[in-house]
Amino acid sequence: MIKPAPKVRLELRPSRLDPGGVGVFATCDLQKGEKVADGVSEEDFQHLVPWEWFYRCDEEIQREIMTFCVGTPDGFVPPPDFDFNKLSIEWYLNHSCNGNCGFDDDGDFTAIRDIRKGEELSYDYGLVESNPRFSMRCNCGSENCRYVITGNDWSNESFTRRNHDHMHPHLRRLVSILA
Repeated sequence: MIKPAPKVRLELRPSRLDPGGVGVFATCDLQKGEKVADGVSEEDFQHLVPWEWFYRCDEEIQREIMTFCVGTPDGFVPPPDFDFNKLSIEWYLNHSCNGNCGFDDDGDFTAIRDIRKGEELSYDYGLVESNPRFSMRCNCGSENCRYVITGNDWSNESFTRRNHDHMHPHLRRLVSILA
């Protein structure tokens, strides 16, 4: 007997946050605290690809890494089998300084507030990114837009105070070590 397919909760559409790009949208209402997608596991941080390797890649792969991968001072988290042709939906969540998703204790994406059907899912890249060389311009349009997002945002005391409960557990541990 064939099992029924799970309910479709997320889909890819043209992004409102990244003009010309793709975003992840809710196909149903999602409740605050609900897991919305797989995230970055602690094990993923144990298998980083070093930055030295990045610089040996061709420009196309470097662009994919900078677009999709979470970075740390030591390297980046690659997609499974290092295959950018097989990215699952969570790799397409875009940045917003006022994102509606964060991370739970397992590193999975959860709703940090109720999300309405048709709303684009997003998270603040500062909740997981720790590559000190990372920097991007932000045009999210939120009231609290930082305009420039960096891999050092997580270490800013006021950012951490506001976002600690939604930060990736890997960064929460770093914050507590530095405190």
